Amino acid sequence: MPATTLTPPSRPHAAPRPGAGRAERGNRRFNLLLMAPAVLVVLALFAYPIGYAGWLSLHQWNDKISPVHPYVGVDNYHQLFSDPAYHEALNRTVYFSVITVLAGVALAIGLAVLLTQQFRFRALARVLLLVPWAVPPVVNGIMWHLIFDGDTGIANTVLRHLGVIDTNKQWLSSPTSAMNVLIFAEMWKLLPFLTLLFIAALQSVPANLYRAASIDGAGAIRRFAFITLPSIRTTILFALIVQSMWSLKVFDTIYVLTGGSGGPAGGTTTINFFAYLTTFSNLDRGYGAAIAISIMALVLLIAVFWMLLFRAPSWFVARGMRRKTA
Repeated sequence: MPATTLTPPSRPHAAPRPGAGRAERGNRRFNLLLMAPAVLVVLALFAYPIGYAGWLSLHQWNDKISPVHPYVGVDNYHQLFSDPAYHEALNRTVYFSVITVLAGVALAIGLAVLLTQQFRFRALARVLLLVPWAVPPVVNGIMWHLIFDGDTGIANTVLRHLGVIDTNKQWLSSPTSAMNVLIFAEMWKLLPFLTLLFIAALQSVPANLYRAASIDGAGAIRRFAFITLPSIRTTILFALIVQSMWSLKVFDTIYVLTGGSGGPAGGTTTINFFAYLTTFSNLDRGYGAAIAISIMALVLLIAVFWMLLFRAPSWFVARGMRRKTA
């Protein structure tokens, strides 16, 4: 005799409670009321300045030329494409950003791998790593300005004793050497944060993965390439985006190193510092606002670029798997 299955009788749906819809609408209004202060703060701190900068960029607002500020549409943005000073500042920014981002992240990963190994005085090394991060940005600029001073700086003294140079070098008098000093000072300041970020990411990688790879005969390089890097992929993406944003908005170190001029001969005038000089030295607020909007657009484009670049390998792998299973 075939087995029969008993199905429980279906229960009638419970009737909605009277006033339930009204209570739900009241809860929604209450939640919106709680969110209102935070939304207003965000609008005040972000939306209004960006909107005002966009409105300002559509006007000819140069106090040196005229007290009248006519609407000029996108003329300020057209000037960006034909202004050689803007192009030079953009080229310097690209040079500065490529080195500080790629070299900074690579050095931070190497230091993080080193500081996660077991060795004597590892705790002391981690504490010393925090010293550059604890130095205020202005103090950091003053310190490197004194170190690389062409007459009394300790950099020349050390290099002369080592036999690297014969006479004092004017580090901050040449556009190329001044930019390299700026890169060195900025990387020294930001490297601790990136290193701590990667140390935290590396400590979350399961140790049994490394043990299994060692048993299979994988060397240190293969373990790093096939275990470490894929495991901290998201952290690398975050570090690249954050470091790219910092490299575009660098200001305080340039101001202190060059005395507020962006020199010598504009050698350290990046795009953000060029916006400052245009707005506050030349008093061309409309064009300065257009430069600021272009910086914001560059930040968004770079962030999208890094996200697409890190998404591409997984997309190709997924596509290949679909082809194999098809």
